[in-house]
Amino acid sequence: MAAYAAVTSLMRTMHLISQSSLDLQEGNKEHLESLYDAVGSLLEFLDNSDDELMKDLQKKVKDLANDVEDEVESQVLLVREKDEHIRTEANERLLKILQQAIENIDSLKQELNKQTKNNKLQARNGSVGHSYSPQLDVSAIENNMVGYNFEQELMLRKLTGDSSEMEVISIVGMGGIGKSTFAKRLFSDPAVVSFFDVRGWITVSKDYSLRNMLLSLLQYATGVKEEINPQDQENDEEEKKKNAELADRLQKSFKGRRYLIVVDDIWCRKAWDDIRLWFPENNKASRILLTTRILEVARYASSPKDPFPMRPLEPKESWNLFCQKAFGKVDSPTKFKDVAKIVVENCNGLPLIISVVAGTLSSTTTLEEWNEVAQGVSSLVNVDDYQRCSRVLALSYNHLPSHLKSCFLYFGVFAKATEISVKKLIRLWIAEGLFEIRGHGDLEKVAGSLLHDLIDKSLVVVSKRSLDGKIKTCRIHDLLHDLCLREAESENLLYILDPSASDPERIVPQDRRWVSVCSYRGCFSPLLAYNKTRSVHFSEYMGSYVLLGQDHFKLLRVLDLGRLKLTYAPRELSDLVSLRYFAVRSSVVIQYLPIYRLLNLQTFSFLLDDGSPSRTKTMQLPNGIWKMSQLRHV
Repeated sequence: MAAYAAVTSLMRTMHLISQSSLDLQEGNKEHLESLYDAVGSLLEFLDNSDDELMKDLQKKVKDLANDVEDEVESQVLLVREKDEHIRTEANERLLKILQQAIENIDSLKQELNKQTKNNKLQARNGSVGHSYSPQLDVSAIENNMVGYNFEQELMLRKLTGDSSEMEVISIVGMGGIGKSTFAKRLFSDPAVVSFFDVRGWITVSKDYSLRNMLLSLLQYATGVKEEINPQDQENDEEEKKKNAELADRLQKSFKGRRYLIVVDDIWCRKAWDDIRLWFPENNKASRILLTTRILEVARYASSPKDPFPMRPLEPKESWNLFCQKAFGKVDSPTKFKDVAKIVVENCNGLPLIISVVAGTLSSTTTLEEWNEVAQGVSSLVNVDDYQRCSRVLALSYNHLPSHLKSCFLYFGVFAKATEISVKKLIRLWIAEGLFEIRGHGDLEKVAGSLLHDLIDKSLVVVSKRSLDGKIKTCRIHDLLHDLCLREAESENLLYILDPSASDPERIVPQDRRWVSVCSYRGCFSPLLAYNKTRSVHFSEYMGSYVLLGQDHFKLLRVLDLGRLKLTYAPRELSDLVSLRYFAVRSSVVIQYLPIYRLLNLQTFSFLLDDGSPSRTKTMQLPNGIWKMSQLRHV
């Protein structure tokens, strides 16, 4: 939730200030400690409050925490100035701000206590025990699909059959029914792995990039990762020409080879028309395995053959999946069996709903809480499958403890269907201050534990593991991504800026802390000039460098330039003194970046121009980088 994120962010900011070498007046240091304790007491309220009954008060908490953080950080910037007069005045203003903030929090706490008593809320522990839910072995279950054994044998025969012609096989079904999971099971089957020379996977989704899909398939076909120079400003004709060149290279790479390509989550006939010619008929028994929610698209792509309809799970299969996710075994404790059967029956055989609800209940030990969830699921019996799926996912989100809600919502800053580096995700969570740290806890370990909690609850899926079993990348289902966007935007936390949409001149609302920029090839820096913004992510942005060195951005703490490539070292970067996380793509200007002034920087991540990690080549790092005391990761 936004309120929890605002409070933990403020606490993290105050902790970093108190640990810094800033020239603070003695009174300011004492008031910082007092304010830290006062703010920390708000977390107990947020952990124990009912979202609906206390929504107005939660908004007050969020607004107060954000305002205090803005004011404190603004004065801290001035305390860093060389001019002694400016520093002195800033210290005096900071003292007044801290005193007023403590008074405001005390007043708010009285209001919270009064409202809590009126509502007779019972405290709910956000970290309940796991008496009936031992820690699940995620590695054992993440690809362990329940059911569909007959269907798997049938599909394997189609994929590896005698027909030498290239065939398109469509899997169709509603969102959450398990199409992508089933396709992944087929894709990874040993018989398939040995039968095909090349296997590749692309996710299309509603808003697709032909360039990205072509580059991804070329990497599967050639084993070489390559990128198109992001700062090249292509018009439509130039882009079509370049895509045609890439498509020609892809077709040539398939020549004489038997290939299997999974085209996942395709939404319209036009998308299939855009990519179908990439796959040549070479009489090598090649196959395209396509998944879609739209029956018309499935029929169109696989014509004249009929699509394969994905069925819901049978009752026994549903029960086995639920027990596996909720208890880590094939049956439930007697205490919960009756209510568990009610829950499973009302999930209508949809694997995503079953998994997420089971994950929610896996950390719930009281029958009262189980009945509450069961009642919520049962109340949706008369709505259509899509609405039921969306509402059950929202129900599971609402039952998350506050600290997990904040971390889950952060997935919304990434583009849909993105495979996310776990190292990157954890470092971003830390930079944002999304969770509370008590004492001198290990930040990475705490963040990793939170990620595992979300995985155990089936809200996050493991994509790749390293050889030693550690999670390398993860993702979330597109329906859960939709939920992230709805919740984060409804709480005025996240704004998705897509200037390529119908209104390219949209202005970012001033109260949004996270801004994600996507699918654009231009320059629009005036749209981002707001001092409330703390994070800017360029997920699929392909334009030119955006001027960020305005006063409005001095409080920016996360700047992920994504695929945007710098061709020069911007001096204004040194003004972003609050920056904690900075990711950039460039090898030409890395050593000239003026990051030595970024005293709060914790993570400096950079890729080479070809997209390979910086560790693969020797290069000159920016001057003064090893003198940065807060730097944790390079």
